Amino acid sequence: MTPRVVAVIVHWQDPLETLGCVESVATERGVRVLVVDNGTLAPVEALLAQHAPDVRYLRSPHNRGYAGGANLGLRAALTEGAEVVLLLNDDVRLRPGASAAACRALAADARIAVVGPKVLQHQDPTRLWLAWGRVTWRQSLVGLCGAGARDGPRWSRPRDVPWVAGCAMWFSRPALEAVGLLDERFFAYHEEVDWCTRARRAGWRVRYCPEAVVTHRGRGSHGSPQAIRIRKYFAARNTMLFARKHGGPIQWVWLSAWLALSVPLQGLWHWSRGRHGDVGLKLRGIRDGLLERRPPFEALGLRGSVLDDAPLTGAGTPA
Repeated sequence: MTPRVVAVIVHWQDPLETLGCVESVATERGVRVLVVDNGTLAPVEALLAQHAPDVRYLRSPHNRGYAGGANLGLRAALTEGAEVVLLLNDDVRLRPGASAAACRALAADARIAVVGPKVLQHQDPTRLWLAWGRVTWRQSLVGLCGAGARDGPRWSRPRDVPWVAGCAMWFSRPALEAVGLLDERFFAYHEEVDWCTRARRAGWRVRYCPEAVVTHRGRGSHGSPQAIRIRKYFAARNTMLFARKHGGPIQWVWLSAWLALSVPLQGLWHWSRGRHGDVGLKLRGIRDGLLERRPPFEALGLRGSVLDDAPLTGAGTPA
């Protein structure tokens, strides 16, 4: 029997982009769609009512970050009885049969917590945006396997991996109930790395499924100057948050050595080009992550975040 699948799409600013994601999911048989409007200035409700009236819509009055917005949808999907929850960025497009392939992979072993797809670049689908990732404990924390590579046999074998792309993740209900939801302290970036690490440490498997194919724009990596600033800050901050949660003495020594070597060189490179703000953002991110300080939402152009006036929360729970 086909499991009950609910797709949770986190909407951010572009209603037409989100509608495109909804339409790509609509081609998948037996998948219900839930859109979470994450406190945006461009609500998508009216567009969905016109073009996709069967889609369930949730709106947060505040920007809760990707992790917080996703958790709203994950909780709602579990309440609705979902056996599998598909979490999607709004700039992802599913290729036909992607969800069915991912569900087959989940069904193959009850110990599989989450399945990730082969993610192709939207602009050039002959190349990968990402296959899977690993944790390197270097200055960027992670290594991106397959990023920018031409698609081919190397990326066509299913396997267990350290973590899968957060833009499209098929979670099993038992794993969400056992591991918990995303850790909202990460706000955005590395929240999927943290969740997969928690799952694997609890004895679950994380599976890459190349038969499940999606495309992804990746606006955070190649977007507006504001989007790039947000990515730089949170990548640095969340690297330190991850280390605080999961790093042992060896990992801390390795990460500290890489930061001591790379940060001054990066600082000189940015400083020589007049990009002083990039240097300050990275350093502030490292400091805030080490001390678990609240992110500077206003300076990053993220006013209205629910975390502006609430304490940082830990990993969510399904209840």
